[in-house]
Amino acid sequence: MAQLNANTPYIQCYIRNSYIFGPEDTGLTEGYIFGVKSMINRPMHFHFQAQFGAVFWQMPISAFCHKEDYDALSENEEKRLSLLQTWDCQDNDIAVTTFGFLQNRRVDVFCRDRVWRSGKYVFTIDDYEGDLNELNIGYANDQDSKCYHFLELDDGNYAIPPNNLLRWHNPDFIVPYSKDEPPKVKIFNNPLTSEDIDRSYGNSPYFFYNHYPEEDKKETEKHSPLRSKIYREDNIPEYPSA
Repeated sequence: MAQLNANTPYIQCYIRNSYIFGPEDTGLTEGYIFGVKSMINRPMHFHFQAQFGAVFWQMPISAFCHKEDYDALSENEEKRLSLLQTWDCQDNDIAVTTFGFLQNRRVDVFCRDRVWRSGKYVFTIDDYEGDLNELNIGYANDQDSKCYHFLELDDGNYAIPPNNLLRWHNPDFIVPYSKDEPPKVKIFNNPLTSEDIDRSYGNSPYFFYNHYPEEDKKETEKHSPLRSKIYREDNIPEYPSA
C-alpha cells in the first residue's frame, strides 16, 4: 500500500519561530516531531506539534533544532537546508525504521560545505515504489537509491544524510578511516535476480523437492511419521525429501 506519511519516533525538540510566526521572529518553540511526509523532488517534510497546541505540517529538517544555542549554519535558508539534507525525496512512498545495530551510535557526516559534523543516529527513512499500477517516475527502485538517516548533531541541528557521506563509530570493532583519506569504494549498481535460469534446472538437484527422477530412487530405510524417507543412489549422497 502506498504511504505518503509515516510515523516517526517522538522527537522532543524546538521549531524555529521564523517558520511559524514570520522571518522577523528569531525565537524557538518547544514541541515534538511525530511524523514525516515524502513528496518526490521536494525536501523531506516533518510534522510537529507545538506546546501551545498547534500542529505544523510539512516542515523541512532545517526548521528544527534540539538546543537553544544551535548553529544557524547560514542566513540563507536553502543553503542551511542543503547542509542538513543532501538529496530531495526520490519517491512519494516511505518507510521508517530504527535499526537496533545503529541505535545511538556516534557518526560523522560530511556536509556540502566540506565540513565534518558529528552526532548520533536516531532512525532511518527509506523510500520505495509503492503502487505497481502507477507510473514509476522516481529513483527509489534504482540500485544506488539513497536512504535518509535521521541524526541528532552535536551543533544543535538535525540532519538526514545518505550512507555515502557517513563515517560510523562502534567501539566493538570499528577503526574509523581517516577523514582526510576516505576509502575509494564503488557503488554496486548491477541489479540481480535469482530466477534468471533455464527451467531444465527444475529436474536437477537444484530443485529441492525433486532431486532425481522418481524411477531412479530406491528406498533404503523404512520411515515413520516422525522420519522422512531417505533415498540412495549409487555414488550419490543421501538427501532427505521435503
